[in-house]
Amino acid sequence: MSGHATQQTVRFGRLEQRGVLLGLSGLQLALAGAAVVVATAALYAAGAAGLVASAPLWLVLLAAGTVKVGGRPLTVWAPVVAGFGARRMTRSDQEVTPPMPPTLGSLRVPGIAGSLTVTGGPATRAALVWDRRAATVCAIAAVSASGFVLDEAGAQEHKVATWGRVLAQLCHEPAVVRAQVLSRTLPASTGGAPEWWRRHETDAGSLPGRILAELLADADRDAVRHEMLLVLAVRQPRGAGRRIDDARARQVESTLVALAEALAAAELIIDRWVGVDELPGVLSRAYDPAAPVPSSDDDSGRVVVAAAGVVEAWEHLRTDSAVHRTFWVTEWPRTEVSPGFLQPLVLGAAWRTVSLVAEPLPTERALREIRRAHVEHAADAAHRAKVGMVEDEAVRAERADLAAREAELVAGHGDLRFSGLVTVTAADLPALDEATRAVRAAAAQAFCEIRPLVGQQAAAHLACSVPLARGSR
Repeated sequence: MSGHATQQTVRFGRLEQRGVLLGLSGLQLALAGAAVVVATAALYAAGAAGLVASAPLWLVLLAAGTVKVGGRPLTVWAPVVAGFGARRMTRSDQEVTPPMPPTLGSLRVPGIAGSLTVTGGPATRAALVWDRRAATVCAIAAVSASGFVLDEAGAQEHKVATWGRVLAQLCHEPAVVRAQVLSRTLPASTGGAPEWWRRHETDAGSLPGRILAELLADADRDAVRHEMLLVLAVRQPRGAGRRIDDARARQVESTLVALAEALAAAELIIDRWVGVDELPGVLSRAYDPAAPVPSSDDDSGRVVVAAAGVVEAWEHLRTDSAVHRTFWVTEWPRTEVSPGFLQPLVLGAAWRTVSLVAEPLPTERALREIRRAHVEHAADAAHRAKVGMVEDEAVRAERADLAAREAELVAGHGDLRFSGLVTVTAADLPALDEATRAVRAAAAQAFCEIRPLVGQQAAAHLACSVPLARGSR
């Protein structure tokens, strides 16, 4: 007698849309209130004529406080548009950084003010990137796993549970600031197989020969390689802002070693910590997808990266050899899905980068946020009751998600703030539009909603594609 294991499913909460009152933020309420004050004052001062004369002012204020464009209020769009316009006027939307040599010392990355400091870990030999402005240190690990998609349900459930324990450990490591899981799909090559076949083919006119040549050409054109990186950002040890030495580097490495042990228990393998020599190549592939990968036969393994040029547009970012468009995952699956629901997004022929950024939240801070949300929901409910509005299902679902989150915190679980970003890459704009359609379809198959981060593509690309755990906020 045989049985079938029950497939474990997961479900995510809705994106929180609450505000101070009736879903409006404090700024929106202030603008709407100002519109009411202006209209009332004009009406009392000059009657209907005054109301009509002042209409341009109070209508603009009312629209700014209540109108939404693309699902976002105008108060959110205003700083985005103003920031993009300021960058265009000052030409800071175009940036060229000097080459990134494979040596210790300073490192310049487009979009990051100032320079970063790179040192080698005394024990792990990992490249430690010190950001004095953010007071963080990050290290990059190339990771692999024994497989997940083809595993049976029981094996998948076990791996999900062990990965949950890794995330729980992140919550209880006070030094951890942020963790980033980055999956890259990059162009690859079949190793010159089409050219080898053309040179050694004995009967070019035969049907099997033509078919094989076409298959090799198609495989070479559509070949991709996958790269999986885990980036950990930790707080700088005390005193590191003045002086970086081996003792402080070892403090950082102790957190890295603890994470490596937790990953091993979750059947995730750290193939290697990215070293100083490899770091420029790993970073430059975010800007130049065709950047060379050091060969295992190369004694030095050194890659000197050319200067990185970045030109930001409203809907895309142009870099050395490609154009990019970054999306934010606005909604995760709200129905029960299997743990491998991201497979359509992660796997595919289109050049893309998928990043999941997790920021551990202290329990006290998380509880304060939940209590504030409960107060806002209570105030909204009281106001709806006064004006006779009906509470919709979305509000009830959000309140249920808050209650479940609070119950998990009270039970002793950690709290993580997740952000999902997807960058689509292509050689030119027509190809980028085609790849964008493919990624939108893949997101729909994964039951996710994605939105292009227009007007902030440079910052979005930095957060998604550059493995430095910069975060998405």
